[in-house]
Amino acid sequence: RMSEEAPVKKAKRQSMLGNARASQVIDEADIPKKDEPENQPKAEAVEKVEKKEEPESEPEKKHIEKFAKPSVAATPKNSTPTRSPGRKKKTVKSERRKSWISGVGKRLSGLFRAKEDSGYDPYDDSWMEDTIVSQPFSVKHDIHVDFDSDTGFKGLPADWEALLNAGAISKEEVLAKPDAVLSCLETQSKFMKQEAEAAEPPGEMPEEKSVSLNDFINTADPNDLYSDIKKIGEGAAGEVFIATEKSSGRKIAIKKMPLSAQNMKMLVTEIYIMKESKHSGVVEYYDSFVSDDQIWVAMEMMSGGCLTDILDQFESVQLTEGQISFTCRQVLTGLSNIHSRHRIHRDIKSDNVLIGADGCVKIADFGYAAQLTKGRSKRTTIVGTPYWMAPELIRGSEYDAKVDIWSLGIMLMEMAEGEPPYMDYPPLRALFLISTKGIPGLQQAEKWSDEMNDFLRRCLTQDPATRPSADELLNHPFMDKACHPDEMIEQVKKSKEAKSDPLQGSVMM
Repeated sequence: RMSEEAPVKKAKRQSMLGNARASQVIDEADIPKKDEPENQPKAEAVEKVEKKEEPESEPEKKHIEKFAKPSVAATPKNSTPTRSPGRKKKTVKSERRKSWISGVGKRLSGLFRAKEDSGYDPYDDSWMEDTIVSQPFSVKHDIHVDFDSDTGFKGLPADWEALLNAGAISKEEVLAKPDAVLSCLETQSKFMKQEAEAAEPPGEMPEEKSVSLNDFINTADPNDLYSDIKKIGEGAAGEVFIATEKSSGRKIAIKKMPLSAQNMKMLVTEIYIMKESKHSGVVEYYDSFVSDDQIWVAMEMMSGGCLTDILDQFESVQLTEGQISFTCRQVLTGLSNIHSRHRIHRDIKSDNVLIGADGCVKIADFGYAAQLTKGRSKRTTIVGTPYWMAPELIRGSEYDAKVDIWSLGIMLMEMAEGEPPYMDYPPLRALFLISTKGIPGLQQAEKWSDEMNDFLRRCLTQDPATRPSADELLNHPFMDKACHPDEMIEQVKKSKEAKSDPLQGSVMM
């Protein structure tokens, strides 16, 4: 019999993820420079996005290592942290800032309740005690805070103070790692802003070619092309429908999203990257339409639902190691294609991995995807979902496609344990633990093969420069354990039966 806590855990997960994805951070390089005419039609009011011809991906030059040695999970205390490419050398100003932060840490007591943070780590992470986090964090702060002898701070934003007073991070931890706390506060506070002045465009087109929403819109009436349109779900981004294509009779999925000035550029990016990423590991894009102030995006129907649907029934339906290997392999093939085109997905997790009627596994939802260019080979914008975010992204450092590999590792832990690490904590606390302590190993590591444990360690390598690429991981021995797609079909069937069985106590709407 499934635990009665399952519905509560799913509701908590949905609430946390909903709040976490409520807003994005503005990337100054992507802020429109000119105001758009107010009388321009919605579909034509999209910012023109410069596009440069995409450089062809070079053949892999590095010899793929033999995976003989385990990767380092974090930087040892006595070693010199590797400087990230593009990171500037320390300046007198940055040294002065570190000194100021040290003084700030000594005056934080007025911001905290007397709540003690004792013994509530769900995992034994003592193996991380001899590690440090590379400095500096490179977080840009637009907040000016002064000292006040009575309260500890003067001028601290109200939302930051509320987060601290909530007790997600203890006073002792703040005193020990003030810079990490400030980075996490800035990251989490931006996620919590429900009404940002502008959403971060999660990826520019390649330069030297203007692209607008009109370039993707089919002017035909979608109601003339599709029949039997039925709603099957909804989320923060819009509603999902199943329909029948009249010309072919095939079943398709339609995602309906409202058109607004805030999400216009995001829609252009999502559609562009999805359309240009045709691959067996990526959900196929068919067409786009505008109807009743909504954009309709027609795409491949994945009748098995998302991977999360299986994990929601974790108490009664659990994936085998072969099924986990198969899922990781399929996602890696999709990521290999995406990364070879100089793109980053930035939101790999079970919610965005779909299963087809034939057991195939594909990547979906490119709402946070980014296009890299020769002039901008790395990104600094904070997007994604906290529990799956790589440490370099949390710190505000420059990052590249390796953040998707980290997220894949967290998704592997989802499949093995039902949810990602630190899911029981508020997002701010999770961000702090990820950036300062890293990720603990699997709770029952001995239950899984050495190959799977090694694969996970490599995905969660702290230094992105030494974290393996998708192509390298496809050559890992763990990939040899992949099951046949038919096993995924059976797991989808079992999870649907468990969901509909009233005796399981886990019926979800």
